[in-house]
Amino acid sequence: MSVGILLCLVILLPLIGGLFVLNAKDAVVSNAKNARHTALLTVFSNILLILFLFSHFQSAENQTLGLIDISFALTNKIEFIFGADLFALVFVFGVQIAVFVGILGVKKEVQSQKGVLFFALCYLCLTNGYFFARDICSFYICFCGQLFPLYMLICFANSEIQNTKLFYLFAHYFIGAALLFASFVLIMHTKQGDVLIEKISSVHFSHQKSIYIWGGIFLALMLRMPVWPFYHALTSVSVKLTNPLALIALNFLPLSGVYALTRYWPLDIPVEIELLSPIFQILCIVTMLVAAFGGLIYSNTAQKIHHYIFVYDLLYLLAVFLPTDVIRMNIAYSVFSFLLMGACLIVLQSHMQTQSLKTGLALKGILCHMPKASLCYFLFVLAAIGLPVSAFFWNNFLIVSEIFNYHLYAGTAVIFAMTLAAVSLLEGAYELKTQTCLPQTQIKIKDIDIFSFCVCVLIMSVLLVSVVRPLWFVF
Repeated sequence: MSVGILLCLVILLPLIGGLFVLNAKDAVVSNAKNARHTALLTVFSNILLILFLFSHFQSAENQTLGLIDISFALTNKIEFIFGADLFALVFVFGVQIAVFVGILGVKKEVQSQKGVLFFALCYLCLTNGYFFARDICSFYICFCGQLFPLYMLICFANSEIQNTKLFYLFAHYFIGAALLFASFVLIMHTKQGDVLIEKISSVHFSHQKSIYIWGGIFLALMLRMPVWPFYHALTSVSVKLTNPLALIALNFLPLSGVYALTRYWPLDIPVEIELLSPIFQILCIVTMLVAAFGGLIYSNTAQKIHHYIFVYDLLYLLAVFLPTDVIRMNIAYSVFSFLLMGACLIVLQSHMQTQSLKTGLALKGILCHMPKASLCYFLFVLAAIGLPVSAFFWNNFLIVSEIFNYHLYAGTAVIFAMTLAAVSLLEGAYELKTQTCLPQTQIKIKDIDIFSFCVCVLIMSVLLVSVVRPLWFVF
C-alpha cells in the first residue's frame, strides 16, 4: 500500500467510521455499545496507521524531512494538496489519542450518544485534514469545516447551554473564517490560482494588499485563541459543558491556530503588522494571568482544568513570536504531551462529576473512594504541573527559556502564570482527596473500569519514557 493511500485513510477513516456509527444497531438498553465500540475501533485504527507513517521518517531530530504528497485537481486553478511531515504527524497523533480517551469518557452516557460520536468523528476527520493541508483551498475548507461538527457536538452533548453564549463563541469563529476567506481571495487573485501555504510569503503583493492579507490571516487565527477580548466567549461555553468529548474538542481547538502560526507565519511581514506584535504579546500575557487567577478563584476542579488548558494554549501562542525555526519541534513535542494529559484529566474529572450526581455526594473527598481514578488523576496532575518526569517539562523549559531571552519581564510573567495554574491544579487535587465522612452503605461510588485504567497507565508510561527521548516508540 502506498504512502499516499495511507495518508488518505488517516484523513477519511474517521468520517467512514462515523457513518458506521450512525448505522450501528443498538437498543436503548444497550447504552449504544456497538456505536461506541465502532468509534473506538476507528480511532484506534487511525492511531496504528499514523504509527506506520512515522516509520517513513528516519530520524526524530531531522526537522527538514521530505513531504508525503497527495493531490487532485478540481479545476485548472484549484488543486487540493495534502502532505505529512514530522511536525504535522506529532499534532495529529496527539489529537487521535485525545479523542480516543474522550470516547472512553462518554461510554456511560446514553442520551444522543450516536450523534455525539458521529460529529466527534466528523470533527476529527476535518482536523486531520487541517493539519495535513498544504494549499490554501484545502486549508480553508478544513478550517471552516471544523466549526459545524463542533457546534453540533456541543449541542448534542449539552442542550442546556444558552444560545446566546454559543452564538457569541461561533460568531468569533465565523468572523475569522470571513477574514481568512478575504485574504485567500486576494492571494488567489494575485497568483491567478491556488498556492501552497508555505509559498505565500514568496508571492509579490503591493504594500497595501500585503497589509490586508497578512492582517486578515493573523486576525483569523487569533480569533481561535482564548485571548482577550475573545476569552470570555470560550470560557462561558467551556464551564457549562460536562461531556468530556465535547470539552476536549472545544478546549484544544485553539491549538489549530497555534499550529498554523508556528508553521506558516513568515519572518518578513509588513512593518505595520510587525509593530502590532508587542500589543498581542501583552494581551496574551494579561490573559494568561487572568486565566491563572481564575483557576485559583473557582472552587470547581473542572473549571481549574479549563483555565489550566487556556494558560498553556497562550504559552504556545507566545512561543510563535519567537524564532520558531529553532523551537518548532519543542512546541510539537510539548503539545503532544499536553494533549494526552489534558484529555485524561478532563475524562477523569467528568467521571467524578457523573458519580457525584448519581450518588448525591459532593466532589470533595470523592477520590478517597476511587483508588484507580485517584492514582491516575494524581499522576497526571504531577506531570501537568511541570515535574521533570516527561518531555513536557523539558520542552516547556526550552520554550520559557526562549521567552526569557526575548524579554525578561514577559518570561517572568509567564512563569508566574504557569505557577498559579500549577497551584490551582494541586489545590483541586487536594480538595478531591480530602477525607470526608464515609458515604452511606447503600451508596456505591463506581471507580473507573479496568480498561480505562490500563489506558491511563499506558499513556502515563509513554509520558514517563519520553523524558529520555520524545517519540521513542517510533524512532
